[in-house]
Amino acid sequence: MPLLLVHPGVDLTLELYVSPALEEALALQWERVRKRTVRDTYVKALEYRLQNLLSDCLDWDLKPPTEAQISYATLLGARHGVSVPSEALSYRFHMAMFLEAWARKPAPSPQVGGTPEASVQTSAPMENSLLDDSAPPEPTNPLRKGA
Repeated sequence: MPLLLVHPGVDLTLELYVSPALEEALALQWERVRKRTVRDTYVKALEYRLQNLLSDCLDWDLKPPTEAQISYATLLGARHGVSVPSEALSYRFHMAMFLEAWARKPAPSPQVGGTPEASVQTSAPMENSLLDDSAPPEPTNPLRKGA
C-alpha cells in the first residue's frame, strides 16, 4: 500500500511506495503520537525532512541558487547599479542567466566627481598581489645537498 502525497492546488497526487516493514513501522509510529502536541511535533519533523528530500529531487534549474551565486550576483548588481531580479534569487536557471549577462559586461568607469575607490575596492586586493614584486622565498629541498 503506498503513501499518498497530495497537493490539491495543482492537482498533484504522488503515490510513494515504501517497503512493508517501513509501512508497518509508520503505522505503529502514528499510533504512538495520539496526543495532539506530540503529533504536531512529529509532523513538523517529518515536514522538515520531507521538504529537504523533495528539494533534492528537483531538476537543477528549479533549485534555489547557491550562496556563492547570490554573493556574486550581489557584487555584479552593485558594480553595475542594477538589482538582482527576484526570479534569480528563487531559481538557479534565472540566476545563471543573470550572472552570464552581467559578468560579461565591463564595469562602468567612475563618474567625474564620484568616488573611484568604490570601483577599485572590489579588485584592489587581487591587483596588489599581482603587482607585488617581492618574490616568495625559494622552497628548500632537504634531499638536495650543497645548496
